[in-house]
Amino acid sequence: MTIYEEAPKRASSSAEAAISAGRTVVAGLPSDNPSTSYWLQDPSPVLLGHRTTPELPDEVDVVVVGSGITGSFAADALFEEDNCSNKSVLLLEAREACSGATGRNGGHCQPLVYFSAPDVAAFELATFHFLERFVAENKVPCDWRTLPGGGVHGYLDADLFALAEELVETLGKTHPDLASQVTVVRPDSTDADGDHPSLESLRLRGAAGALVQRHAASVWPYKLVAWVLERLVKKHGASGAFNLQTNTPALSIAQDTSSDSPLWIVETTRGKVRARAVLLATNGYLSHLLPPSLADLVVPVRAQIAALVPPSSSTKVETSETVEPAPANVTSMSTSSSSSSSNGVSKSSITVVKTENGQTSTTTKNTTSNNVPADRLSHSYVFVGHDHERPSGGNRDEYLVQRPFTTGSSGATQTVHSTASSSGGNASAFATSSSFSTPSTSGGHLIWGGGRQRAADGAVGVWQDDEVESSVATYLRSHLAPILDVGGEEPPVPLEADYEWTGIMGFSRDQNPWVGRVPTSALLSESTNANSSSSAPSGLYVSAGYTGHGMPSTSLCGRAVAGIIKRDLGWENTTATEDDKSKVSVALPLRAGGHAEMPRSFLMTAERIQAARATCEPVAEASSRGFLTEFQHLLAARRAGN
Repeated sequence: MTIYEEAPKRASSSAEAAISAGRTVVAGLPSDNPSTSYWLQDPSPVLLGHRTTPELPDEVDVVVVGSGITGSFAADALFEEDNCSNKSVLLLEAREACSGATGRNGGHCQPLVYFSAPDVAAFELATFHFLERFVAENKVPCDWRTLPGGGVHGYLDADLFALAEELVETLGKTHPDLASQVTVVRPDSTDADGDHPSLESLRLRGAAGALVQRHAASVWPYKLVAWVLERLVKKHGASGAFNLQTNTPALSIAQDTSSDSPLWIVETTRGKVRARAVLLATNGYLSHLLPPSLADLVVPVRAQIAALVPPSSSTKVETSETVEPAPANVTSMSTSSSSSSSNGVSKSSITVVKTENGQTSTTTKNTTSNNVPADRLSHSYVFVGHDHERPSGGNRDEYLVQRPFTTGSSGATQTVHSTASSSGGNASAFATSSSFSTPSTSGGHLIWGGGRQRAADGAVGVWQDDEVESSVATYLRSHLAPILDVGGEEPPVPLEADYEWTGIMGFSRDQNPWVGRVPTSALLSESTNANSSSSAPSGLYVSAGYTGHGMPSTSLCGRAVAGIIKRDLGWENTTATEDDKSKVSVALPLRAGGHAEMPRSFLMTAERIQAARATCEPVAEASSRGFLTEFQHLLAARRAGN
């Protein structure tokens, strides 16, 4: 039986102890002094410290808690109708806008086509194309780059690659349209015509094989969300319809029983607000505001990422040696050298001839250095394998995108190991000219995340993002170059990091996001409103639990839950029956129009909560399992037609 406990006031070690004892931890508030993310180095002057009104309103239609991609796109969708003057939406953020998981992720968006259920894969593809078009149509300056080579999944072990091949093969029998978007690259694959990649052309070293997915992109996630929030503030802030309040943590929520209509009271550090509907878009912090009895559905898990400096030159050294007989009474040594440089390529040769003990040895060392930065990676990467260096084993699950190179820089490297600022204050989530020097590199940062298997208890149950774990930091600096050719010395040496930071993910009990109304039946035991009907809408909504894979679903999940809220509040005319409501159609605000269907497996229902607990391990146990078991279960289900 799972035992629930209130969150300890401080220290991840308490969370780790709770996980070890089999208890589910309730998340606390976001850290006051979080580590500094690469993406937060250039904050929006409009949003920094923004409060649309000096004081909180007494009552609004909707309170959205969380200003990441989910909360911002949900708020945006609430204002799509022509007449917005009769609406009021309050967006609360505990720290600065978009300073949570969205502003701390890996900066890549890639649908997981072959490893997802077909309806989930279709939804993630729809999300990818929605974001791609949204950025293009609105000219959002967020560095969106559709990667020409797609997304590479490098498999480091033969057993896992064999299972991945079978997953693609079985998918091809039932959904050939999805399977056709995945290219299998084996060790003997060649790139003779330039159209079929090989492991060498993918710059992979020693991989057992790879899968290449057609669709992948890199993006500056904070700038995407900042654009959406700035537009909301400029269009609807003056009228009071939209109100953004940063540095205003939500402490608790409770149903208001003094009113005939269902209302919620949101208590913050700056006062209370009443609302007809509350949306929790807080992902890993969801359990902080939900009843403790639901804390096992979405569990906080800490991730760590580094912005690694790419090598400024690649150096290859070749050494040859010959030994010949010589007179025993002769001892001598001579050295000769030569060097040349052309088009950024430097070559040098040193030859040492040494005669002693009746032998003459001639040693020649040829060194070739390319001082031109390596080409920017045309793919994003995911690496999957076993961590053979750990006696207890574990999974390797890492991800990589590369930022563009800049011009006119010195090429010198300044290392900034970003942890909590000593100055205090929530604004320390952002790098400013007064607290951080801009790293004097030529850009091209390798945004490299993972290494969670090196953290204590896999960082499950940890909600503080103010600490960078040294064991994970060392792992990230030293484990990229050996498996991917990013230039530099041979054999590869550890890379430097300009930024190192952590962020809090929300891992779902059944690995799917939880989107929609919180069932009233799930709140009755905790609610003071004991007369509530279990069939009536609760007025409380969530969209969270993306399990480290949020970018290909968060924006449309936010829009989906906004559609449910609008329908419940009567903002949207509909003739949908209750049966129809199990299918959530998401309208896409693009010139091309269209809809996306949210997977039924995402919708939060009482039945799903029961099924998740009956059939799925707690997050801590599932996280400790190896990929091999997970792959085998998925393959068995797919073979059975599930």
